[in-house]
Formats: sequence, C-alpha cells, structure tokens
Amino acid sequence: MTTFYLVRHGKTELNIEERFQGGSIDAPLVEEGIFQAQQAGKYLSEIQFDLVAVSTQKRAVHTANYIVGENNFLHGATLKYFDGLREISFGEREGVKIDRSDEQTNYLRTNPALYNPSSFNGEELNDAVERAGAVLNQISDEHPDGTVLIVSHGALLIILMNYLLGKEKSKWREGGPLENTSISILERDSQTANYKLKSLNDISYQK
Repeated sequence: MTTFYLVRHGKTELNIEERFQGGSIDAPLVEEGIFQAQQAGKYLSEIQFDLVAVSTQKRAVHTANYIVGENNFLHGATLKYFDGLREISFGEREGVKIDRSDEQTNYLRTNPALYNPSSFNGEELNDAVERAGAVLNQISDEHPDGTVLIVSHGALLIILMNYLLGKEKSKWREGGPLENTSISILERDSQTANYKLKSLNDISYQK
C-alpha cells in the first residue's frame, strides 16, 4: 500500500486577487501562505516520508521547502520535481481576473465533463489527469509500501483524486475547491492498483 499525502500550495498574491493561476504562471507565497506551509509542516512533522514529489512551479516548491523544513525525519526523504504535477494550464486566461459568470469557468467548477478550454488555448482536463496520474502510478510502483508527500495545485489535485477514484468526469470537482495547504490522503493498493480516499481537504491544523 502506497500512502500519498497530497498538499495544495500556500496562498499566493494571485489567489488573493482571484486571478487564474495555472500551469504557466507563478506568484510568490504571501506571508499567510508561508505560515500555512509552516503549520502544515509541523502537523506532518512526525511522518517519515520515503519521497517528497513536488510540482516544478515555484509556489509548490517553496511550500514543499517550508513543510520539509519542519519534518523530524529529513534524512529519510528524497525530493523529486515533476512537470507532471504542474497546475492545469488555463492558456490565455493565465493571470486574468476570474469571472464566475463565464460559462466555461462554471463548467470547470461544477461540471468538468462540459469544460472546453479550446477557445482560450487551455489544457484539456483529460490530458492533465493522465500526466499527473502517471506520476502517482510511477511513484507507487517504485514505493509499493511507501509514504509519499505530494505538493501540487488545487484544481489539478481535486480532479486527479476524483479521476483516480474512478468517478465519472462530471464529478471530478466533487469535494473541491481545495483550501491552500489542505491535506488529503489517498492510498493505492499495490496488488489491485486501486485508489482509496482516506481524508480530504483537511485544514483542521490551521490556526
């Protein structure tokens, strides 16, 4: 059994401004985001991770560094960075103020089966879950009895988890949106390759 702790990055300037922050744009963590990451690190400090797998985007990298900095088993963890864990790309909408009256924005949030980002050159959700799912499957194959920390992004993580749990595409946003530095726990059975959700969007440690 591989146990994944999936963490969304800490709060950024673009989160506060409610702008699209996808796979081809970054903003630094704000002071609150740094504090969130440190709190998450303290909450997870007694867990010995066999691997820390991180999106190559700066907001995820910085969040991971704060979390790992609080861990009591630093000597046991290997950090690896994966492009496959980057956020969904929103194409020409990157950095643009989110308009909740927009049809495609609503589909993304409520019914991903109808989401079509072609008009703004965004990434197809199927492509996003396939690249990210391949990363988790690879890690699980390499660490069949391991405990792994994943630091990535909100939209990607919620659709990825629902995809791996076998839900139909219209339900890929169930349980979202994920809070900044929320912790979700997913297990993969090494024999059946099936995923099971143990915890979702936990921010109980935040003060």
